[in-house]
Amino acid sequence: MFKDNDFVYIDYVSKIKDTGEVIDTTIEEEAKKANIYDPEKKYKPLLVIIGEHRVLEGLEEALRNFNEGEQKEIEIPPSKAYGERDPSKVKLVSLGELKRQGINPRPNMVIRLAEGGYATVKSVSGGRVILDLNHPYAGKTIIYNVKVVKVLKDEKEKIQALVERWFGENNKMTFELTEDKKSVKFEVPKDYFLLEDLQTRKYVLAKDIITFVLPESVVSFVENYNKETFK
Repeated sequence: MFKDNDFVYIDYVSKIKDTGEVIDTTIEEEAKKANIYDPEKKYKPLLVIIGEHRVLEGLEEALRNFNEGEQKEIEIPPSKAYGERDPSKVKLVSLGELKRQGINPRPNMVIRLAEGGYATVKSVSGGRVILDLNHPYAGKTIIYNVKVVKVLKDEKEKIQALVERWFGENNKMTFELTEDKKSVKFEVPKDYFLLEDLQTRKYVLAKDIITFVLPESVVSFVENYNKETFK
């Protein structure tokens, strides 16, 4: 049984109940079997922090009743998956309007809208295009086959997991945690000094550590510059 702020790693295969179509997985073999393999994607267990709400509501709720090493199949209704279908989100637009945006729509194509968000092209006919702004899986019941493969209990392990989330699995970040657990000090490698989003990554990493691991800690980042830095 898990509670808020518990760190768990899960493997899963998710599919649409009605059709059995596999839509996502953390397991490379399963992706290949389902013909959804993406060579650009790294297949590995997913970090879920209970209470963070980064995964489907129904999945997170179900995980609270798992134990480490346990595997279950769970069924998630639309209301706790990708939402119910909303007929008001089906819109009719002119073909010319989309072409002016550089879009040549075709049925089942997913397009990015000028005002933000995405839509699926349902049909193109007579200079008119029907767009569906619902999520492609809206109204669908989703089946998850889930296994909790690992649970993190040590604060250092949790911090390292968050570092990997924001700086990648093979990052060069190092940190020190004081004995009283009041201070987490990172040393930023010089390779990262010119990262365009470095400040954002530091901010969200510090926020996650304080929110989910050590609420009373001070998180700091040290950047050491010397003549070698500029060679």
